[in-house]
Amino acid sequence: MNKKSVLLLSLLSWTLFFGIVTHTAQADISSWKWLGYTFNGYDAFHRTTVYAYEEKSTATISLAIYNDYVSGRPLNISTLKVGMDWGKNYTSTMTSLNQPFVIPWHETRVIPIVFIVPNLTEVSNKAQYGYTIYLEYVNATTGPRKVIGSDKDFAGTNFVVYSSDQVNAQKTNQIVEEMLDTTSASDFNSTKAKLDWIKAENETFVAGMLYSQGDFAGAKTHYTTALSLINQALAAEEDKGGGFDAAQVKVMEAQAKSLEATANYMNGLSNMWVLIGVAAVLFAIGYIIRGLGALRRPAVATT
Repeated sequence: MNKKSVLLLSLLSWTLFFGIVTHTAQADISSWKWLGYTFNGYDAFHRTTVYAYEEKSTATISLAIYNDYVSGRPLNISTLKVGMDWGKNYTSTMTSLNQPFVIPWHETRVIPIVFIVPNLTEVSNKAQYGYTIYLEYVNATTGPRKVIGSDKDFAGTNFVVYSSDQVNAQKTNQIVEEMLDTTSASDFNSTKAKLDWIKAENETFVAGMLYSQGDFAGAKTHYTTALSLINQALAAEEDKGGGFDAAQVKVMEAQAKSLEATANYMNGLSNMWVLIGVAAVLFAIGYIIRGLGALRRPAVATT
């Protein structure tokens, strides 16, 4: 090996060594989580798992920052922001050049970024948006301050904006699917109840097709009809008189459970939706108590 090759190899080795040493000191964006969303789960239109917010609602991304910058020294964050693909950056109000957010050495702090989701005249409800997290830190909290480092993470492409029709369709779908998965038409004694249940299954299928094609208003209409038919089936079975058995009680318990779960994750909706969710839970619980009472009555003979 000639002297030139030995020299190049030596320089490469030192470069790698110093790269490893200097890389260990950093400000680490260790994790993030969206809060207050309208829906989080698989979306049939986007064909992936999404974080969905209704237009003009409030979105919050919570970021965990770990200080592994310089041994024994605090990390003074002057800027923490999220850049959205629609062309706007949103900065945490807890960070600024004049009042940096201080994180002690080898400790983690959680910092939120809150912003208002644009309306559908500015963004599309049929697009997925990516987002990138930016962080800058300064040398001190007092006296002359200057930026001495930064970090950036491309966080994902799963942020979507919902119209009100999408919100209604998705929420109603969660209730309907939970109930239809719990029982079937064969579990009912009343002929009308069986027919209503089958109609509800058909309406749900049509609604799903429309949603996947982007017809959110049509999907909402058919999901709403399906839920109405399910309630009619339960009412028809009750009117038959004493016809409730374990399957019917199971259906009503599933309805209450589903509605309660829906109300819990509707924390990103308006106060009106939250009140509707709570009312639905109370109605469902009352319905179960009524049904259990019917179980205690002797069955009425039918022809």
